[in-house]
Amino acid sequence: MYIRRDKSNLHFGRQARRRGSGTFLVVWLIVMALVMAVIWRFNTVQNWVLASVGADPTTTPDAVTLARLGERTYLAGDLEASIGYYGHAAQLMPDNIDILFEYGRMLIYRSYAGRSFAFRAEQALAVAEQAVEADPNNARAQALLCIALLENDRTDEAITAGLRAQDLAPTYAEARAYLSMAYRGAGRPNQAFAKADEAVELNSDSLDARRALAMSLAYVGEYDAAVQQYERAIQIHPRFDALYFELAAYYKAQSNYDAAIDAYDAILKMESDNVKAYTRKCETFFTMREDQLAQEACEQAIQLDPTYPEAWRQLGMVQYTRRNFEGTIESLELCSQLQTEQAVPLEEQEIECYYIRGLAHALLARCDEAWPVLQTALEMNPPENIKGFINEGLMLCVDNTDDYSIDDVPTAIPPTPIPPEPIGIF
Repeated sequence: MYIRRDKSNLHFGRQARRRGSGTFLVVWLIVMALVMAVIWRFNTVQNWVLASVGADPTTTPDAVTLARLGERTYLAGDLEASIGYYGHAAQLMPDNIDILFEYGRMLIYRSYAGRSFAFRAEQALAVAEQAVEADPNNARAQALLCIALLENDRTDEAITAGLRAQDLAPTYAEARAYLSMAYRGAGRPNQAFAKADEAVELNSDSLDARRALAMSLAYVGEYDAAVQQYERAIQIHPRFDALYFELAAYYKAQSNYDAAIDAYDAILKMESDNVKAYTRKCETFFTMREDQLAQEACEQAIQLDPTYPEAWRQLGMVQYTRRNFEGTIESLELCSQLQTEQAVPLEEQEIECYYIRGLAHALLARCDEAWPVLQTALEMNPPENIKGFINEGLMLCVDNTDDYSIDDVPTAIPPTPIPPEPIGIF
């Protein structure tokens, strides 16, 4: 018995080799034809392949597409992403007023997140000036300039820009809304209310018109009416956290602290890592004298962002009332250190981080540490009630040691009754 190799399935015979060579040639020609077709119609094939796997071709989005993405992320509550999209769109179309307006508005909204975001308002002003330079007679450009100037503490100029925007487009609601805010900033409540009311009449679904009306009402103490306007604004944009912060401020003005806590919890439900919301909860619990809950909220804020000065300030205040003076000193020293590192001018820093720290040192009989800190607090031009606490700390050192003299303690000035300042946006 032997194996017939010409019948083997391996086809090592001569006839099989000739048949395989012809087949290989045909296959090779087909493959080459397909390769040439793919090269010739690469873009079409690329699109078909990407579509088949659920991907888009890697093309650069145009300005309009980017602006739409900016609007989408804004409505989703992600202002940083929105700023990124609008900023890129503005680079591609630097003279498009509509894109510049939305870009500037997002920057202003983001500046409300806290002191460390104040640079966003400065960026918004640069964008507004760019828009006005591109088209001085555009109402949206002038309206953006109005709100940007206001957020940079240039109230009189903001009023001028707001009036210009109103004249250019008498039916443009945002022009009157921003003019209302500028009048409020200038301490002109009647004009603030009138312009805000007109803005809502022109466009009842304008977020900024509702905000302007709410703030003008709150300015004169009409908190219930202000709350109603904020509730309407939240219906317009339920994921805009600034609305909840502002609403909570007016709840607290009514001593409705539970409602304020609910507002902060609504923010945290949307953004579980919102440091400012935890800090505001801490402040509110502190006002309610729920010191344990306050401390927990502050510690949560610090865990999320150890560089947030306001959280350290509020934690130090809670520790002071709980007579944890060592903890007070540590927290408030970090508060002042962070603000200095962040280049916050002394007069704009949290004064509690100085005078309460000084008081804690004095109560621990550490006058060598207390005295310079309290003197620094005096340099910050404090109101009379805080100056009284500073003087008490200085007098503790005068009474307990021979190193300090009563001549170095400022004479207290009787307080002058003044109307309460309007509640700020935050």
